[in-house]
Amino acid sequence: MNIEKLDFYYNKTINYNYRGRNLSFRVSQSLFSSYDIDLGTRHILQTLSSEGFNIYSKVLDLGCGYGPIGISLKSFYEQSVVHMVDRDALALDFSRQNTELNDLKEIKVYGSLGYDDVSETDFDLIVSNIPAKVGEPVISHILEDAKFYIKPKGRVAVVVIDAIGDYVTKVLESNKNININFRKRWPGYLVFHYGFSPDAFKEPELELSAFERGIYRLGQRDIFAKDSKVSIETAYGLPEFNVLSYETEMLLDKMSVFRNRQIHRVLIFNPGQGFIPSVLSVISKAEEIDLVDRDLEALRMSRRNLMSNGYESKKIFLFHDTGFSKIDVGSVDLVLGILDDKEDSKVHTMFIRELTEKLSNNGLIILTSESTPITRIESLIRKEKLLEVVERQKSKGKSIIVLKHRT
Repeated sequence: MNIEKLDFYYNKTINYNYRGRNLSFRVSQSLFSSYDIDLGTRHILQTLSSEGFNIYSKVLDLGCGYGPIGISLKSFYEQSVVHMVDRDALALDFSRQNTELNDLKEIKVYGSLGYDDVSETDFDLIVSNIPAKVGEPVISHILEDAKFYIKPKGRVAVVVIDAIGDYVTKVLESNKNININFRKRWPGYLVFHYGFSPDAFKEPELELSAFERGIYRLGQRDIFAKDSKVSIETAYGLPEFNVLSYETEMLLDKMSVFRNRQIHRVLIFNPGQGFIPSVLSVISKAEEIDLVDRDLEALRMSRRNLMSNGYESKKIFLFHDTGFSKIDVGSVDLVLGILDDKEDSKVHTMFIRELTEKLSNNGLIILTSESTPITRIESLIRKEKLLEVVERQKSKGKSIIVLKHRT
């Protein structure tokens, strides 16, 4: 994302001093810890300093957010090479910008679902502020599978909140190949440093990614769209794993008009677990489905569910992005999406302008969200005459709006 578009997400700049180095971080309200560097990050960086982590040639910051851990470590030991990975495209955009803001080189920032997209295996330090809501199988994977990405004498440092502290302790203490070198507890937080015994590195390398092995799998749900049954595999770390949102229900109901209709190109953003794309693939004759999401897990789960419901993989295209800049102008015949009501109205305005450009002459855009953002969008469209409002429905504080090009 270019800097101008990233400014739509910008909230404030945080100043932080790490071991005598003054650093600045541009942050977004849409990212974790947007008010200040969170205590967990401060604690883990403090322990790396106090425990003498002064020289490290290659670092992996797993789940980097906007970059405070990786950038701090790089600023202290500039000879190091730092990899910063995250599943959130917006986090990656801010990490790249913050790398430039602090005038640092040799930092590689890229998308990865856990370790799945990390191809290098010779890190001597892996650091992670592990989220609490990713699910126990994913937490175990992060802790134990670090051995496949680290040098034999390398170290792993993690910080967790109390809610998962006991589980993390159990995993680390019960693994005979893990040697805990350091642990410290603060109110609400727990930090571990650990390494692996020589026997751990004798295990064969994994042939499948964690996603392919089903580490993220939570369960399965069947939903019915009119007379069509769609089976959805649900995942840890994504919403709607047990109950559909009312926005999704509104969109599913509206999609019934596309039954048996030929649609050349469909764009679905924020697909979540994949309910919307999977149902559309079953009831319509969509020739191509483009999925756009900040979240790499949502994209991969949606693709998996599309394929498990019989849709061909060659017709599915994933865009790990915060907007629609990679979609061809005038190429989309149907847009379906749920707007995040927590995002700033400036972001929604950017989305509408971009989607207007991408829409084909006879295309439709169907959006749903809380009523307030939909009302703002409707006002913008009528004021600037961007599109024509075909229909607007309100129910239970939610709204759905149908748009097309003006005639």
